[in-house]
Amino acid sequence: MFLRNIKLLCRLRGLRQSDLAKKAGITRQAVSLWFKKGRKGEFPVRSDHLVRLCRALEIGIDDLMTPLPETGDLEASLLWDRLYPDVFALVAAASDGEPRALARLIQVYGLLVSARLFGRRVIRDFQHYKKHIHPTRREQCEQVWKAIKSHPWH
Repeated sequence: MFLRNIKLLCRLRGLRQSDLAKKAGITRQAVSLWFKKGRKGEFPVRSDHLVRLCRALEIGIDDLMTPLPETGDLEASLLWDRLYPDVFALVAAASDGEPRALARLIQVYGLLVSARLFGRRVIRDFQHYKKHIHPTRREQCEQVWKAIKSHPWH
């Protein structure tokens, strides 16, 4: 498991280490140990803890086991206009629901991936921030949004 993945998910969802432990039903000591061992990159985690963590965060195991891209790659695609000082500021703004940040992430990663990262509000609030998405990409996202909204389980 990669610590950068956990840290980013916690930041996106406003979780402290203790919140993460409680939500996943894991001891605070175990989570603290992850944060200590994880400073060196990848580190081993008990399989039952990994499953609990993924269920609690509503993500797949691959999301924790695949390293995040280096920020240099992200900066080129997300910070081209210097609207945000760094990727983490953009992610923090998106997790706070800031329209331009959500639009930027959706423009780069698409509506479904962004909704998976930031939750249902990405779909729910699409009409509020779609004006910040490039017109060609906006049109594609609107088609996906309409398909999602018209589905019976929505």
